[in-house]
Amino acid sequence: MRSVRPLPDGIQPSSRRGFLREGATGILLILAAGVGVMTVFGFAGTLWWVFDLLSHPRLQYAGVAGLAALGLAILGRRGMAVGAVVLALVNAAVVAPFFVFGQAPAGTGGSAITVVSFNVQIRNPDRAAVIEWVRNLDADVVFLWEASQVWRDEVVAADLPFQIQDPLQEGMTIGGLVLTREQASVRLLDTGDRSSIEVRLPFGNEEVTIIGAHPFPPNSATHTASRDFQLRSVAELSAGIEGPLIVTGDLNTTPWSAAFQPLNEALLNSMNGFGWQPTYPAGAGLLMLPIDHLLHSGHLTTVDRSTGPDLGSDHLPLIVTVADSAEVAAGAGR
Repeated sequence: MRSVRPLPDGIQPSSRRGFLREGATGILLILAAGVGVMTVFGFAGTLWWVFDLLSHPRLQYAGVAGLAALGLAILGRRGMAVGAVVLALVNAAVVAPFFVFGQAPAGTGGSAITVVSFNVQIRNPDRAAVIEWVRNLDADVVFLWEASQVWRDEVVAADLPFQIQDPLQEGMTIGGLVLTREQASVRLLDTGDRSSIEVRLPFGNEEVTIIGAHPFPPNSATHTASRDFQLRSVAELSAGIEGPLIVTGDLNTTPWSAAFQPLNEALLNSMNGFGWQPTYPAGAGLLMLPIDHLLHSGHLTTVDRSTGPDLGSDHLPLIVTVADSAEVAAGAGR
């Protein structure tokens, strides 16, 4: 008959559940504490560029903290669970406006414009698929970011139903390629290390100004400072423009970053009321973030907003339709 080996240090079988419970509690506390530290430092993005990087995954923070709270509650750690719930709510409150405060899509009347912003990625091997997708777009203006000379040549050769505007800055090998359905006025704006693109075209009985921007990604202190300067410059330019205004592009930041606030204060975010619409990195599922944006002046209302298909880039296209606010209000009041 085999003898039963005693558990180490006299541990009884009934104690195993206690060790497992303590181990699970420890793991959940580590998760919650990690989220807590990143949450706090994420609000201090103006102090150090690395802290600003921690401001981006707010929805993910809320999800992890919520799961930690649920686990702690199941384990009977109610006090700890309450702390994790508070942490989840702090992060959820940051993203809540995009789910709660809508722009009430209604009858658009006659004055509406659809703008597409897409970082096609310079090394994207699926250029043919991108070009065919653009060909079939029901859009008025299309911004293609990271457009190299190869991209330009293939877009020109494709004979798309758009007029091609190519405001490439001297000395640049990549930039923004603009496609417009109608004749438009296009020029470069001085916004620091990278120029922004201004497009003006008819809109109802007046003119709409569209500013497209693609600042550097925040992968170093220098690039982050350049990005922040460009976004502040665009916000300042926006304040001086009368009439309908749109700002769009791969802005390399989320709406809750400190870098985004100058634009947030000057304009309305088209994502309000349209929920979570992340664009980067394409294919990353729950880890994706909204860093491609469209904002607009109070003259306009967002009536439709969506992201496009995965076309080989690390970004998804952003597609937004805005309409004259007065016409939308009139349509809603009928």
